[in-house]
Amino acid sequence: MNFFKIPIIVILLTQTVYCQSKISFSIDEAISYATNNSPEIINARLKVLDAKEQKVETRAIGLPKLSISGDYNYFFDIPTQLLPDFISPSVYGVLAQEQLINHPPPQTSDRFFEAKFGQTHNLTLGANLNSILFSGEYIVALKTSKVYEKFSNQQLEASIKSVKDKTKEAYLPALLIKENIKILDKNIKNLSKLKDEMQQMYKEGFVEQLDVDRVHLSLENLKVERENIKNQEIIVKNVLKLTIGFPINDTLEISDNINTLLSSIDESKLFDNLNFERRPDFLTLRKSLELQNLNIERYKSQYLPTLIGFGSYSQKMVGNNKDDLKWFPTSLVGLSLKINIFDGLGRKAKIQRAKLSLQMAENDLTSLKSAIELQVNNARLAYNNAIKTLNTRQANLALAERIYNTSKIKYKEGVGSSVELTQAEQSLYRAQANVLKAKYKLLVAKTKLFSTLGF
Repeated sequence: MNFFKIPIIVILLTQTVYCQSKISFSIDEAISYATNNSPEIINARLKVLDAKEQKVETRAIGLPKLSISGDYNYFFDIPTQLLPDFISPSVYGVLAQEQLINHPPPQTSDRFFEAKFGQTHNLTLGANLNSILFSGEYIVALKTSKVYEKFSNQQLEASIKSVKDKTKEAYLPALLIKENIKILDKNIKNLSKLKDEMQQMYKEGFVEQLDVDRVHLSLENLKVERENIKNQEIIVKNVLKLTIGFPINDTLEISDNINTLLSSIDESKLFDNLNFERRPDFLTLRKSLELQNLNIERYKSQYLPTLIGFGSYSQKMVGNNKDDLKWFPTSLVGLSLKINIFDGLGRKAKIQRAKLSLQMAENDLTSLKSAIELQVNNARLAYNNAIKTLNTRQANLALAERIYNTSKIKYKEGVGSSVELTQAEQSLYRAQANVLKAKYKLLVAKTKLFSTLGF
């Protein structure tokens, strides 16, 4: 065996165990995973990048534009025009020297002669520069692009908050099932021990077969219930995987427990004064109001004049052969002013529609504030009710445990019946389930209140 391979194998095994251990998520780890892998957040981040590029694109509209061009034409046959014979012979000779030999100029005015205009070689090189000197619409567009970038960032924060809440909503049912399975495993273990004890007592003649069968039936019912809950766990975990963007076919374990989460939430924050600034959805809607105002300003700015400056320079080379090529320059600068006088009242209608959209957005913001206040009030009531319910259920559980323990002692001593023990056992199981549900509801109420306050 190659001993140099041993360290490599050890490293690979260590990395495999490490990767497998990372598949077990606490609720904070699940949230962290979701913020990096949730399609909703990924798209929100892409929109932020798109808004940045849009700002660059908008700014580029008003920056100077420079372009260069080049054209070359070689004429195999120079364009020819027929001209009436009203030109003097001397001028005619200049325009049509080659034709004078074979075609003397006509002597009557109703005749035409052929004249060629142009050169065999034509090369034009040019540069053009233009820039917006003033445009009210462009100024507003710059403001809008900056506000839209901030709006996209607010949308990202809202998406993160939304995915965070969805992750908690998907994580807590999986946590409830995990805790339920732990209780069932504990009860199955205790009941299996009791069954063994009763079988021994049956062999010694202290109990009847019916008593052993009752315990056996209870044990089998617990096992069936555990199997059903394990199947539900698969479904609930798949929902959690989908929510956080985790591969569906990979294994995911839950590492938190209800008691730890209940104690980890800072209760001092649960009764803070409501601050709308902590709610990303409120900030996003308020930023949209700013965009609506800029939309109105954009339409109004179209009444202002637009001034554009431009300039160009070109050099044109012409000639019939390389010996007579010559360059001829052309240059110019200018201004272009555009003022919208009347557009059929279309712009006025756009301004009015934008104002109406602004009013609707303001109404939406008012409604959202009322809805947030209602959410917080309801969440606080639900939280207080959940605390009272848990206290009652815990007291009932303590009582059910005492009754069960007493019934078990009485049965072993021969002064109690198996029916009494079975009833006490069922009461204990119900009390355990009720306490677990009460803790779950309290945790949900805490989480909901924490979320509605914007934390």
